[in-house]
Amino acid sequence: MRNCLVIGRTNVGKTIFCINFAEFLGLQRMDVYFQLPDGTTRQRKFDLHSARQELSGVEAHHTRSLQSISLELPRGKGMRQFKLTDSTGLTDGIHPDLEMREAMAQTLQELRHADCILHLVDACEVMKVGGVKNLGELDLQIAEVGGRKSGYLCLANKVDLPDGQRGFKLLEKEFKGLNLLPISALYRQGFREVKEHVWRLV
Repeated sequence: MRNCLVIGRTNVGKTIFCINFAEFLGLQRMDVYFQLPDGTTRQRKFDLHSARQELSGVEAHHTRSLQSISLELPRGKGMRQFKLTDSTGLTDGIHPDLEMREAMAQTLQELRHADCILHLVDACEVMKVGGVKNLGELDLQIAEVGGRKSGYLCLANKVDLPDGQRGFKLLEKEFKGLNLLPISALYRQGFREVKEHVWRLV
């Protein structure tokens, strides 16, 4: 089964994107497979409300391992299955917590093998002092690596906000040629276009 990895800095909306995208594709209950950095795995069942309550949060590093959902992608009379994998939020520099360093290393390892990379960035961040540099070195490196892979798509999140809309236009200007799409993970804007992209890759 092809794997679609959702990657990005901490608190950019990766987990809420995964839950809402799964619902957008018709899922009402989800089996989530947790792949821990030490190699162990576990599985839990969630309804959508519980998933939002337990898996997402405003504090940094709420997600501490790879979390995968198996999904079916309908199109016309066809159906394709793929795995959507949420990942630990990345930070620049060396994190002081060993557990978080191992979780981030797991995410970067998964990046090498993913068939599809959905790279979430906070479009509002680039409107702050510092501009595009606010994305951080890791984001810029992921965009550079991803730009060379056909499965890469950069999702500029939070375009439901005025700063997000302006930030997306700035990103478009700065990263000419990058596969870039404006979305709102919270309000499901741009999800139809994300679905089209994933369909081509899985």
